[in-house]
Amino acid sequence: MSFRLTILGTSSALPTSDRYPTAHVLNVHERLFLIDCGEGTQMQLRRYRIRFGKINHIFISHLHGDHFFGLYPLLSTFNLMGRKTPLHLYAPAPAQELISRHLADFDINLAYELVVHTITGRSVRQLLDDKRVEVFSFPLRHRIISYGFLFREKVPDRNMIHEKIRQHNLTIAEISRLKKGQDVTRESGEVITCGEVTMEPRRPVTYAFCSDTGYFPGLSTYVKGVDLLYHEATFGDDNAALAKKTGHSTAKNAATVARNAGAKKLLLGHFSARYRSTAVLEEEARQVFTPTESAREGNTYDIG
Repeated sequence: MSFRLTILGTSSALPTSDRYPTAHVLNVHERLFLIDCGEGTQMQLRRYRIRFGKINHIFISHLHGDHFFGLYPLLSTFNLMGRKTPLHLYAPAPAQELISRHLADFDINLAYELVVHTITGRSVRQLLDDKRVEVFSFPLRHRIISYGFLFREKVPDRNMIHEKIRQHNLTIAEISRLKKGQDVTRESGEVITCGEVTMEPRRPVTYAFCSDTGYFPGLSTYVKGVDLLYHEATFGDDNAALAKKTGHSTAKNAATVARNAGAKKLLLGHFSARYRSTAVLEEEARQVFTPTESAREGNTYDIG
């Protein structure tokens, strides 16, 4: 079963010729979640052959343009493609007002339902809970209200031992109970324990998205033990003062969060256009946290 991340954009406010503004697609068992929607997102979706129709949930970290401006044309494209399925958007206020005004200004009448969930609060909050994944928001520290997101896979069902299915002549209903960790008692009194005919499921995996934010020690507690942490690294050590002034992080700040959280791997992103190559940022981060990589457009990362 899939739990993988595709990077659509890694640039901060100013795009470059080869770096787009922030946007990610997370594939959780073939359900697609779009995280941020900078300018050009729909072009990147096409470039990397990502199916628009599988995106039913969009998460916006904050309302700066490099994380939000791609949403307006994407909503219109969904309409032109004949979308009928409801689309759920999770974003801070006043996202609802901004979108409603835009649709009215350009005389766009959506043929599908757009459900806007306003993210609020200064603590961890569950945004979504379905049979495959839980999604949480947590507060970041930026110049405006900004949130990070944690995607936590639910514990998968136990794995059946196939020869046991034949041995016990298990029914579909019995298999379903056993995979969920429940023993089966038949009318004859025979007891089939889940431990006898199933194996432990694989460990559920987690992904965390942190952009835009300045460094603060408490951030690591929100992403404790995460398998893959994406954290902005807008600047390097040479611009540490500017990072602090603008509410952004350096590569070493990101690495410190990853190290203190006990993350398995760190992806850097949201790079300032002043860095033609991100190698220097990657090297600075690795001084603090070795399993670090710079995110790149089009790269896909299997998580867990």
